[in-house]
Amino acid sequence: MKILVLAAHPDDETLGCGGTIARLSAEGNEIKLITFTDGGSARFDDNKDDRRDTLGQVCGILGIKEWVSHDFPDNKMDQVPILEVTKKIEKFVDENNFVPDIVFTHSPYCLNVDHRIVCQATLTAFRGLERFSGIKILAYEVPSSSEWNPIKQFMPNTYFNISNYNEKKFEALSVYNSEMRQHPHPRSYDNCDRLALVAGSESGVERAERFMLLREVL
Repeated sequence: MKILVLAAHPDDETLGCGGTIARLSAEGNEIKLITFTDGGSARFDDNKDDRRDTLGQVCGILGIKEWVSHDFPDNKMDQVPILEVTKKIEKFVDENNFVPDIVFTHSPYCLNVDHRIVCQATLTAFRGLERFSGIKILAYEVPSSSEWNPIKQFMPNTYFNISNYNEKKFEALSVYNSEMRQHPHPRSYDNCDRLALVAGSESGVERAERFMLLREVL
């Protein structure tokens, strides 16, 4: 299968579906990644936390064969016309002749505005055209964003067993160590493992990552 992962910031792909990416890669699927901001300039004026520099290492760990990084304004993607974000996705698909079977994107209910914009652009880029009728679109959760929206919550209904790939996910997370926090912050190593255990208990396996199915044509 062809798999496309869309992540607003470098680290979202690992936090949200790193174990699933590692599993799907090990199973022989072709995986590509698009990120949209540097992930750090909203906090650091000197851009010392440009996480795009680490993507090559992370992709090597998870088994992502190709990735593209864009420079949309970090945590300000709502200031950019949604059309510009959508066109980046469409251009990647067209130039690479890469119509995916599965698209992983952000939850539409994340507190982080960049996450919501990427989700909206995903749904727009892969709207109900005939060429995209076979695509399954799955939204992943990102700790410290998906659970912090008190109005609308992420609602999982699809699970990937990552019992044999959780270590790969944590190896990739260690590359983003500056983004990880101490317990009880939701973006701690402890909490990330607990989320996998909870998802596993919800689906009858040891550890899992959970997703919300946004669209599938049967």
